[in-house]
Amino acid sequence: MKALIKPNEYFEKEIFQKEKTNLFSEVWNFVGFTSDFTEINDFVVSNISETPVVIQNVKGTIKAFKNVCSHRHSLIQTVEKGNRPLMCPYHGWAYNDKGVPFGIPKKPFFGFSKDELECLKLQEYSIEICGTLVFLKVRNDEISLKDYLGDFYSEVEAMSNNFGKLIDVNEIEITSNWKIVVENTLESYHVALIHSETFQKLGASGLDFTFSKNNSSWDAEVLLQENEGKQEKVHRPFQQRNYKIDGYKHLILFPNVLISSTYGVSFNLSHIIPIDEDRTLFKSYVFITKKEASEKVSPIEKMYEDSLIDFNRKVFDEDKAICQQVQKGVKFSSYDGELSQEEERVLHFQQQYKEYLK
Repeated sequence: MKALIKPNEYFEKEIFQKEKTNLFSEVWNFVGFTSDFTEINDFVVSNISETPVVIQNVKGTIKAFKNVCSHRHSLIQTVEKGNRPLMCPYHGWAYNDKGVPFGIPKKPFFGFSKDELECLKLQEYSIEICGTLVFLKVRNDEISLKDYLGDFYSEVEAMSNNFGKLIDVNEIEITSNWKIVVENTLESYHVALIHSETFQKLGASGLDFTFSKNNSSWDAEVLLQENEGKQEKVHRPFQQRNYKIDGYKHLILFPNVLISSTYGVSFNLSHIIPIDEDRTLFKSYVFITKKEASEKVSPIEKMYEDSLIDFNRKVFDEDKAICQQVQKGVKFSSYDGELSQEEERVLHFQQQYKEYLK
């Protein structure tokens, strides 16, 4: 099968700019976890399609606004995440849950009418939640998050609702186009060579792919090559978990969120964030499945957590290295690229991408 994304689309600045307009402004973008917004005034900031946005708990509801003050254009929230009122740090304009300025120092000097204040409200964006994952859409339309995720909505809900303790957050900057990084996660063809001492030892293989709208999944039996008894012992404390699968599951939420789980004991969510046409921020979160709050972590569980962190970081470093080599080579390629049956999810990703970039 011929690859659909041409080599130049992995490095041309014009293509990257078009992606911001035609792709990221049109899709549901992952912006955080519900746990990021548990307290009033908890906030996270993001840039989507070059638009600065703030996602904030305002009076108990998660809201999203353009992160630019209506008065003199300062950013309202100036750090990546935190807790403070929705108030501009420059002159102190504060905004209510509708984005309307309501706290204006020396307000009589402006002489605003109620209608004029309404005209100064912050641009608001749609927020929807699936399980414990929060998504934002820049362009408002009739496509709900449930429609967008299709048949995977309930699976994402079940998986994320069982994210327990967060044991690792890992950020890696990769000198590679974001699509190269995404496509690398969508096939196991490279595993034997690139991950011979890590992921290969899980023995995950097969072509059990499922496709729903823009998204896809891979289910694989896990055939451990060593330490099966040890693995069984480690999993014993999690026998009462609510989410169980037989082996390994990997989902892409188009275009740039990956969720995976092994046996429902551990979970990884990876967010692949474009920086520019040849730089990507790879951010991963590793969770252990939920347990009773009163249960203590046994020494063997702690050992498992440490080994899981080490395993994931090694795999991601291996992926970083090869993605960077692909980025170097793609600028000089004379071929469009070929895809095998094992790379069918890559083809599906490219098909969806092309639909948005038309």
